[in-house]
Amino acid sequence: MKVFTPGQLQELADELRRTYPFYNPYADVDFHQLPITDKHLIAGNRALFEHPDAGRVIESFTSGTTGVPLRCVKTPEEIWKLSLTLYKHRKKWGLPLRHRMLLLSNRLLAEPRSLRHYAELMIREDPHFIQGRASALCALAEYMRDEGYSLPSSLLFTQNWGETLHGSQKERIEEVFRVPCVDYYGLEEFWCIAFAGQSGQLEIDESAVYVEIIDSVSGLHVEEGEFGEVLVTSLIMRSLPYVRYRTGDIGSIRRDPETGRLLLGLLPVRTSQIRLPGAQVHSAVFRYLDKFFWELAAARGVRQFQIVQNTYTSFSVRLATEAPPSEFGDVQTKLSAFLHQAAGKPVKLSIETVSRLEADPVSGKIPSFVCRISSNEEGE
Repeated sequence: MKVFTPGQLQELADELRRTYPFYNPYADVDFHQLPITDKHLIAGNRALFEHPDAGRVIESFTSGTTGVPLRCVKTPEEIWKLSLTLYKHRKKWGLPLRHRMLLLSNRLLAEPRSLRHYAELMIREDPHFIQGRASALCALAEYMRDEGYSLPSSLLFTQNWGETLHGSQKERIEEVFRVPCVDYYGLEEFWCIAFAGQSGQLEIDESAVYVEIIDSVSGLHVEEGEFGEVLVTSLIMRSLPYVRYRTGDIGSIRRDPETGRLLLGLLPVRTSQIRLPGAQVHSAVFRYLDKFFWELAAARGVRQFQIVQNTYTSFSVRLATEAPPSEFGDVQTKLSAFLHQAAGKPVKLSIETVSRLEADPVSGKIPSFVCRISSNEEGE
């Protein structure tokens, strides 16, 4: 595996200075003296970060977990390289070049009838692997077990993405599907950061990214094995560079003395669920609003957002903006309809505007969804 050396990192710093206006002032500085970036800095200085000759690009949007969604762009060549990186890791789990994948929708847990749809799709399409959030993989596994579905003989592994994979979830998924459940850590901005190896630990792909762990207060690197803020530099992305980029996660890295691989440990933080009487819906359904909130930020100056569930049928939306709540009646209407569909019943929704949202003290993120219903609270 190719590992970037200090000299190559310096070459990257020089390339950044020559190519992107944002980095023009940083002549003759060490790579680690380049500024730490995040989605807010890039979004606010977009023209300074975009490659002047990127050509045709394909856009997507981040989830808005650390504020408002970021509009990402990738050239076809970058997408090809990022795809090859992912395939390289999946190949280690036996995936053939010509393969079939079953991708579970984020809406899976919001619509229980879709469990039957995916179970039948799995039998019909005979996939080599299933990709989905851990909660969705668990739900599908339990449904297929309870309904007595047979499993396709082609299945090689299941892959978690976008959620923390907890030990109990991994055990349930593997017990039903009888294949390994492998973990994956990445961002929409530049895809793969780390992928699970045969030991089950996340192995950083040093051919695709350079990872640093820093103390969030001092900005200095922490000792190997100590937890701190995760910064990632993409070694592939050039249409929009991500350099010393804040992921919003807390983690640690250490070099495995036996294999030489760089291992990543992440501080597990359980994602909130939309709580309903006798049921839960995973907050991943809010990924369908990524582009909506990005447009809200671009057109109307909303810096951050957060949806809060106060009771089973009462929600509020907190928007970081100077505008009064009365200016967001259309937002209230759209989100009320969306939550009505997700919850399966009419809901009350209020709009609150604030100067800023506070980050979670453990994860350091500003979660896009917060549930304030305690686990033992009765329904209305």
